[in-house]
Amino acid sequence: MSPSVTSHLKIRREQPTRLESFVDAAFAFAITLVVIAVGNVPETVTEMLHALRDIPTFAVCFLLIARMWKSHRDWSRAYDLEDGTTLWLSLLLVFLVLIYVYPLRLLFGAMFASMGNGWLSTHTITMHSYAELRAAFIVFGVGYASIWCVFALLYRHALEQRERIGLAPAEIEATRFHLAMNLAFAGVAVLSVLLASNLPFAEYPEAASLPGLVYLIMSPIAIGLSRHWRKRLAALPASI
Repeated sequence: MSPSVTSHLKIRREQPTRLESFVDAAFAFAITLVVIAVGNVPETVTEMLHALRDIPTFAVCFLLIARMWKSHRDWSRAYDLEDGTTLWLSLLLVFLVLIYVYPLRLLFGAMFASMGNGWLSTHTITMHSYAELRAAFIVFGVGYASIWCVFALLYRHALEQRERIGLAPAEIEATRFHLAMNLAFAGVAVLSVLLASNLPFAEYPEAASLPGLVYLIMSPIAIGLSRHWRKRLAALPASI
């Protein structure tokens, strides 16, 4: 099996800086906002069992937030940058993630509540109209696209600083891969927003799930981009 594209990036920083520590703390706080029974510790077995119904929502939100945290961690370790651009983009990322938590929990809570007939969520999240559903998808999509655009800007910044960092040709290709991947993820979110804004939900109720289902194409996109860049890396001269 050929190595992953990311494996071509060297680790340049082992210990976190104050900026990374701040970002880590912010992501940890974001996870506490989606934790099951947040702000209400169960006091009886019945309350505990009731609270455990939120595990699916918490699990998905946890994985998505952890994925974003890991992306920033990997970027920081690979490029060892902490200039003004890195500072402001990292702070912008934290700002967006803390806002993104609320539509994230709402949408997945609503999804599991509808799927499990009340057994996969402790809260009944209702949408009173297609306009509310449309707004929820748009807010989620704008936030999701914005976060991946920030990651794209971080990788673009690393690419611009490649001589200062000392990136090898293989690392430059790996950086371009991550730039393309993050832009693709942002593009999927933009597509979801466009679908949510323009699909006639009232006339075709079955189309109401399309803005959410479109996110499923992210996996094949990631696989396709990985294969493409592995070929590009394999084509580099052996001495590089």
